[in-house]
Amino acid sequence: MVDEDFELIAAELVPSRKAEFMEALAECSSIIRDGFELWNGLRGDHVIPRRRDFDPFDARALMPHIVLLDVQAEPRDFRYRVIGTCVSEHFTKNWTGHWMSEIDHQKPPSRVWDTCHRVATNRYPILGKVPYVGPNSEFIFSEDLILPLVNGQDEVVNLLVFLSYIRKE
Repeated sequence: MVDEDFELIAAELVPSRKAEFMEALAECSSIIRDGFELWNGLRGDHVIPRRRDFDPFDARALMPHIVLLDVQAEPRDFRYRVIGTCVSEHFTKNWTGHWMSEIDHQKPPSRVWDTCHRVATNRYPILGKVPYVGPNSEFIFSEDLILPLVNGQDEVVNLLVFLSYIRKE
């Protein structure tokens, strides 16, 4: 799906577009596919997995590719709680503990902010594919999968993000 407001989004897992999402997911790297499988397996009887059911150390192979964001409802903001080692190699700085609103290129309006806001609000996973911008010139784009996690009151309290960096061929 290409959404006019979110041009770089590959697919959003809304019920009416599940087949389209799964098709787009099948084209992604194993990191993104495995991340979705992990999240989907945590759901159990719930539509969205509970935060308490996710332990990053249960996903040791994926841990370098994970970002875990805290979601603040009012005012909306996102804080970097966990940043995997592979992801941190592609960031210009260690953003752990920082709010997106403090980061010039991530505060609103920005693609990352808008997509995180969309997942937190609509409560559906989103796949993305964007040109790579970072310190390593051998990469051409990155894939991301942003997934909601809820608390016991069914409020989105975290976003689980998987990132995969695709090298030039």
